[in-house]
This record gives sequence, C-alpha cells and structure tokens, in this order.
Amino acid sequence: MFSLVIVGFGFFILSIMFNPIASKVNDLRTDQQVDTGLACSTGVATSCTITLSQKSAYEPVAPNWEVLQTSPGSLDMTSTSVLSSNLQDVTVSGLTASTSYVFTVDYYKVNPSVANATSLDSILKRFNLLIVIGLLIILVVGAGLSFNFYSTSRGF
Repeated sequence: MFSLVIVGFGFFILSIMFNPIASKVNDLRTDQQVDTGLACSTGVATSCTITLSQKSAYEPVAPNWEVLQTSPGSLDMTSTSVLSSNLQDVTVSGLTASTSYVFTVDYYKVNPSVANATSLDSILKRFNLLIVIGLLIILVVGAGLSFNFYSTSRGF
C-alpha cells in the first residue's frame, strides 16, 4: 500500500510540474523571429504568398504567430493567414485584387543549436506527449506492482 502512495505522490508532483517543464522546453527549443518588409502582390486573386526568412518552429495547425499588414494601411491579418506544410510560405487571404502589400510577421523559429542536433527538435516538439505517456506508464506499472506486492504479502 505504501508503494501505491509513493507512485500517487510522484504522479501528483509530475502533474503539477508539467506546465513549467513544458514551458521551459518550449523556451529552449524556439527563438522569436520578426520578419519585416515581406512584400507581395495579389494580381487577379485576393490572396498572396510571402516567404519567411526561417522555418517556423510550429506546425501549420497552430503556428503561434502574428501577421501584420503594414502597407497599404495597418491591419492584423493573422486570422486570414495560413502557414504551408514547408513551414516557410505564408498565404494571406482576404486582400484586394491588383494591390501590392507589405507584411511584418512575428513568429518562432527553431533554436539553431537544437536544429543542428540530430532529431532533437522532433523529440522536444513532442515532449509534452512523452511526459503524458511516461506518467501513464509510471501510474500503471506502479499500481500493478503495488497490487502484486499487496496480493502476495496477504496470501491472495
């Protein structure tokens, strides 16, 4: 029974520490990048594509960025912008046809020391999932061992 308490306490501590650990891993994995003067023209279409100077550290489903139109006018175009699967091309839609635009994009790139290490970015990108799986393994194995120890000591 005591081992089950220890496992539960460990799970509780790791659950509390999950957010600070995930935040620190994210801070170590990424660097903020601001690209200014990204120009494009719409032509006949009402969208255009700009290219970031660095690959985004985040996937297209949740790019964690801000896209600002600086010319003509000043607008936040984040909600109408889509990051492509190559993590570098950004399609901005909802624009006026036959107009030239200039954008500023504030985003996160992968830290160069992490990018140069083999597979480190892939591991750190999935670190939250690895922590959750690890916590579940600890809980299941710890409970199983506790039950097994309890059963053999009680003669069941």
